[in-house]
Formats: sequence, structure tokens, C-alpha cells
Amino acid sequence: MRGKDRRIKYTIAAAVFACIAEVALFNISTLKGITYKSTVLNYDISISEGGRYETDDYIVNGYIHNVYATGLTTDNTSYAVMRIILTDEGDEYEYELPEERIVPGIKGSGYVNIYPYGKVHSIRVCIDVPEGASAHVDSISLNAIKPFDIKPARIFALWLAVMLVLLVFNDEFHIYFGKNDRYLKVFAVIICILFMVMGRFLSISNELIVACPWPHHKQYQELAQALSEGTVRLEHLDVSPQLLDKDNPYDTIALLAEGIPYNMDYAYYNGSYYVYFGIVPELLLYYPYYRITGGNLSNYNADMMFFILFVAGVFLCIWQLVLRFTPEGRSFPFALYLLMCAGICFLSNSVYLISRPDIYNIPIMAATAFTYMGTGLWLMADTLSKAKRTAALALGSLCMAAVAGCRPQMLIFSAVAIPIMLRPKDRRLFTRDTVADTIAFVLPYVIMAIPVCMYNYARFGNIFDFGATYSLTTNDMNHRGFNFNRLFRGLYCFFLQPAVMTTDFPYLNASVTESAYMGKNLTEFTYGGAFATNLIYLSIFVPVFKKLKGVKKETAALLVCLLAGALIIACFDVNGAGILYRYTCDMVPGLLLSAVIIWIMLIMDADTGSTAARLYVVLSLCGLFYAFMVFMAPAGSLNLKDNSVVLYETIRQYFRW
Repeated sequence: MRGKDRRIKYTIAAAVFACIAEVALFNISTLKGITYKSTVLNYDISISEGGRYETDDYIVNGYIHNVYATGLTTDNTSYAVMRIILTDEGDEYEYELPEERIVPGIKGSGYVNIYPYGKVHSIRVCIDVPEGASAHVDSISLNAIKPFDIKPARIFALWLAVMLVLLVFNDEFHIYFGKNDRYLKVFAVIICILFMVMGRFLSISNELIVACPWPHHKQYQELAQALSEGTVRLEHLDVSPQLLDKDNPYDTIALLAEGIPYNMDYAYYNGSYYVYFGIVPELLLYYPYYRITGGNLSNYNADMMFFILFVAGVFLCIWQLVLRFTPEGRSFPFALYLLMCAGICFLSNSVYLISRPDIYNIPIMAATAFTYMGTGLWLMADTLSKAKRTAALALGSLCMAAVAGCRPQMLIFSAVAIPIMLRPKDRRLFTRDTVADTIAFVLPYVIMAIPVCMYNYARFGNIFDFGATYSLTTNDMNHRGFNFNRLFRGLYCFFLQPAVMTTDFPYLNASVTESAYMGKNLTEFTYGGAFATNLIYLSIFVPVFKKLKGVKKETAALLVCLLAGALIIACFDVNGAGILYRYTCDMVPGLLLSAVIIWIMLIMDADTGSTAARLYVVLSLCGLFYAFMVFMAPAGSLNLKDNSVVLYETIRQYFRW
């Protein structure tokens, strides 16, 4: 009972801390404003279409702490912009403060703390709306008292973070991992489903991507219609005579300069347009949906279906890794297992793929999902009885083989089968006694190769040609070639480049990819390199400095396969395609699974276990918050700030005080 009483006390203490922080920290502006004397600048303000309202200069000669615009309503816009212009004791000439967005219906929106130099001499407030929009504001006040804004979700998040730390720093709180514990399995399934629900929220968060107004993002839907007509060519897309006559149709800069019409990001070959994205998402989702309903499956729904498989694969794979690398007689904390699953499912790369469900990210999400599920099934097969083992092997191989029809370079992770099942002293395949298992392992690769190779041959006359070089993209992929200078610059961006942090919400900006590289390179924004932003990856360097206990040759081989696969994919993507954040997602399974294996071994080591567990929690929480920043970051044109204004501003209010 003593331990139970302490757990109750800690739980209550964590809840009290969260409530105090909510009132004393996040509502500090309200507490400070109790002593302010409010002044109303104007009431009942109407702003005409595309216009600006500007108050007269208000002579204060006193202290101003805040400006508050209340009761905003708008037409044909999601927000208005407030600007504050003032003079003070330190500035004789007026200056303008940074603009502030006001969003109707969001509590706290329109309230701005200001920090002038001493007393304010004069102040005026301007409110703008975009062209074609109008607005109405109930009032604009100075030194207003901000209403209390108690957010239960924020209190729960604070409580959960404190409890998670307590779980690690107090061993008596631990619930330990059990292979045959039904209750823990049920609880894991419940958390797994909750993660899927959270993924659904992420998948529909960006209104512009959900609407999908871009023609070149409908390629899978167009391919479904083409397949139903018995062809893989997109025959409805007209090819201009000028494009047919062009010596190098892949030089899109020349096409634009000469006014030659073409379809951006389609594959063009021998006078016809094709889809160069992997065929497996098409055959699994888009084509059956079209045949059954006669309609087109939305990209964000397709991405969500693969995210569901991904989450299930993560829970299975990490469960099997914990069982595999936990020494007999010792148990692994179940909370850490759940945290590991959360750290993978909501890693910054995973969040990026599910929250930007466009056509480019769907094949990567699919390949990632199949990789985790396939690896998990292979690991599970190694522990099952013969009949079940054969089925698990077949399903695992089917998943891993499906990667070739999604993101071909990620097929390299199939090499993990070597240390898992081809151990020198205990081979599970390719022996006289394992004929059925060997067939179950190999046959899915053969079966999956048939449609993939047929698809490649039907498009490009070569079963091994996946068509990426025929894409009409921003650069000529056919003549890109290999370059060490470009390779090393790209690997730096992928692995080592620091994140660009700021003091303003959401605290993260895009990393700069410009350089003095004397050549042409394809670059988009990134959010920093893997080792600089997701610190749990750093565990892969531990074996260099410390000998891990119980590391067998097969474990070392598994780590080598995963890490070598990640590095090879990174080199391939950097040199063959360019520096883009979505390309970093290709290598993540290799880095992440190897890091998790080493963390499990460190936590299970009697000498390092307690310290490793605590460090892992801290680094994981940092990684999850970094993933949140990636989700909210304003980089690129498809960001939440511009495309989901209400959601963005609602979340931003959680970080204001």
C-alpha cells in the first residue's frame, strides 16, 4: 500500500503542478492586467472591402501594456491584420510594431502585449483586410484585462509530461513488459488506435492539400481511369507538336522559355504521358476504389490508409524487438515501449508525411508502412510454431516486396532478412528442413515482381526502369549524373545541418540549402539534419565508444544492414534527385530501428539502464516537440499558417501568455 499511496500522491502533485502552471504561467497576462485601467479607442468599427481602418493618434503620455481588438467578424476572409504605430519616451519619431493576425471566434485572438520604451506619447491602431473582404470590430482598447483562458487540453498535456518523467525517475511506478500479458496487449491496441485517430487529425489539417486543386496531383486517379480502359498511358493528356519535336523534352526551362506546353511532373516517354509513381498504391487503393464506386479516391484518404498500416507495423515491430533484445529474467518498462512507438509514429518525418498527404508523399508513406510491418512480421515469424511461422514469413515478404512498387530504393531494407533468418548456426531458410518456409519467404517477391515489372515494361520497355528520369520536373534528370561535391553537400543537409530555431511561434524555420555549389542542384526547404534534430538517433554511435553487453554477431549484422541501407538510400536520393525534406523520410526506417535496438540494449544493461531510460525519455520528448514544430512550421507554400488559418491560430493560442 505504501507504494500505491506514493503513486497517488505523485499523480495528485502532477495535476496540481499542471493547474498552477496553467493559471500562473499561461494566464499571466490576465493576472498582470487586473491592476490596469482600460481605455477604449473606438467602438463599432466597420471596414469596407479591401480597406483599412485607422484610429486617430491617441495622445497618452502614460504606460501602455496591451492593445485588444474584440468582436471581429469577417466576410470573404479568415482573418484581419492589426498594426500598431506609436511614439514613446525613447522614440520621437513613430515606429510600427510587427503585425498581428486576428481570427474571428478564437479566444484571445486580437490581444497583443506591447513593450514600448517607457511612457507612450501617441498611439494609433490600424486594421486591414484583403482585397474583396470586409470586416467589423466591436471595439479597440488599451490596457485591457484579458479574459482568463483555461485550456483543459494544455493542463492534460502538462500533467502527462510530468507523469511520464515520474514513471522513469521512480522505478516503483514501472509496469513491466510481458510477452503473454493480455491486459498490456489490449492497452497497446487501444493506444495504437488512438495514434491512428491522431493521424486522421493530421491528415485533414491542411485545408489546401485536402482540396487538392493541382492537376498534376491527380495522377493516381487518372491512372485508375486509364487502367480501366486497358492502358497505362494517360491518353487524355494531349502532347503538343512542339514537345514531340523537341530534341531534349526534359529541359523544362527551355520548354517554358519557348512557350512549349507540357504537363509538369508527369513522366514523358516516346510521345506519351505516364505516371512514374509506384504502382502498388494504385493497385491496392485507387484502382479498386474507382472500379467499385466509379469515383476517385482522395490522396489524403489514401495516405491515411497507409498511415494506419504504418502505425500497426510500428507497434508490432517494436514489440518484437523488445522481446528479442530483452535478456531472460529481465523485463522492459511498458511505458518506454509505448514511448518508443510514439516516437516513431510521430517522428518529425512521419508527421510530415501524414500532414502533407500529397501525391509525392503517398508512395513514401506506403513504402515506410510496408517496411515496418514486413520487418515486424519477419521478427515475429522467428518466434512462432511452424504453421504460423510460414504464414508470418509469407506476409512479411509480401509487405517487403510491395516496397518495390512504392519506393524502389527502400527495397534495400529487405537485407534485414539475412541476420534475422540466415544465422550461420541456426538458419531458418534454405535448408532441407525449411523448404516450406523458404518458399513462403521467396514466393511473395516473385509474385510482387510480376505486376511491377510488367508495369515498367508497358511504360518504358524495360522491366527495371521505374521512370523517375523521365519526369518533366524542374531539372533534367537524364543528364544529372554523379557528383561527389553535390553528394557531400546533400549528406550534410540530410544528417548534420542544424535546425533554424526562432523565438517566435512555432519556433522553427526552414534550413537554408543555398550554397556556392558550382552546378545545378534541386533543393527545397528542409528542417535540419537527422542527428541535429532527432537526438535519439545518436545512440547509433554508442557502440563506437562502449562495448554493449550481449551483442551477438547477428545483432551486429542487423545493425549494419539497417545503417548501411539508410546511408545508401541517402546517397542515392541526394545524387539522383536532390535535397528535399521528403527524401529524408526514405532513410528513416534504417536509422530509427538501429537506434531503437541500441536504446533497448542500453536500457536493459544493468550498468546503464536507469540513466539510459531517463535520457531516452528526455530526448524522445524533445523529438516529439520538434515534430510538432515541423507540423506548424511556416516553410513552403503548403503550410498551416496560410492554408488552415483557424487551426493554426487556435493552436498558437496554447503557446501565448
